[in-house]
Amino acid sequence: MVQVIGGYSKSLYAVLGAVGFVALIDTSMISPIIAAHARALNADAFWAGLIAGSYSIVAIPMIVFAGYFSDILGRRRAMVIGMFGDLLAMTLYAISPTPSILLTARFLHAVFDSFIVPSALALIGDLFSSGVGRPLSFFWIFVAVAIVLGSGSSAGLVSALGFQAVYAVVGALVAASLIATLRGLPAPPVSGDSARGGARVSGALARRVAVSVIGMLSMYLLIGGVVGTLPTILIDRFGLDERGAAAQIGLFMAISTAVSIPIFPISARLAGRRTPLVPLIIGLLASMTTALALEFGAGLTLTRTLSAIVFGLALGTIIFSSSYLVVTLPKEVRGLGSGLNQSASLLGVALGAPLTSLYVTMIGWAGVFILFGAIPPLVAAILVLGVWRVVVRELKE
Repeated sequence: MVQVIGGYSKSLYAVLGAVGFVALIDTSMISPIIAAHARALNADAFWAGLIAGSYSIVAIPMIVFAGYFSDILGRRRAMVIGMFGDLLAMTLYAISPTPSILLTARFLHAVFDSFIVPSALALIGDLFSSGVGRPLSFFWIFVAVAIVLGSGSSAGLVSALGFQAVYAVVGALVAASLIATLRGLPAPPVSGDSARGGARVSGALARRVAVSVIGMLSMYLLIGGVVGTLPTILIDRFGLDERGAAAQIGLFMAISTAVSIPIFPISARLAGRRTPLVPLIIGLLASMTTALALEFGAGLTLTRTLSAIVFGLALGTIIFSSSYLVVTLPKEVRGLGSGLNQSASLLGVALGAPLTSLYVTMIGWAGVFILFGAIPPLVAAILVLGVWRVVVRELKE
């Protein structure tokens, strides 16, 4: 049931889809080419790596603050700030004459981009009094489509038209989404005592937030291992060249993201009929299965392909169910909970990539995906089962 949106629910779905698409199309298009852009500006390897990695360094804490900010000053206001800032960042990216200016653009992009997703997630909870599953799955479908299209198109745009073309396309999409947000999104009233109530309610419901965060973190640790260490394993252990290894990682993530698209509405139906903890457990088991498949069969094309398909199940179920747990929090902490949920994804990759690389360097290949890919979701699943009854009761209140 729609709580606030009145007679224009169809237009609201369209705006939510546009926001979901824009929320990830920018990073999906820019992340694969930003290091190369830095090198084109005569940056050395250190500066190129710093510029590429600075986004996550800034966004991990910033996205939590941005979610909290949306609880205090309103969702739409936070989203508009984020989109205006993204437009500024795209402009600075495009005109950057030096690596230091490019780094500044990257910093601003991380700061302002952090406002969009947690605010949008919290807004879904604000606008729908019950049955948040359908609009939430709709939002994540557009996010997944953006990842598939963005990561696959940026290299071609750079080859044909240069780096500025990527920033121009992203800027145009952000501007269109900003206009749609200003014209099509309602602004639910903000309670004057949101900040005071936040600490009290978040303390009472910390268990649900912890389940959401742990679920995301356990899966994204594996993603960090896939993007950070699997290429090294394919090169050093199985004889692929650098381009071949990179192509395999890109194919793995493209397959898994594409598979996740139909999983989102299935997860919404499971959450509505049972509880969001059901798809969460399914996703954690799928993530663990993926890690075990990579541990024992990373050198086989068929195994990598099948594991990517299974990981698509993990992506769709864990992302949906973990976000469901926070968008159904009380309104005064919904943004903060969404920010913590999204911060866990960034933190997982930021930890998983270097830790798995360090493990392989110091100890060797054996056990890396068991330790960093299979054990975390297993532990998370055990914790979820341990708090099952309490969380289900909280969801029904």
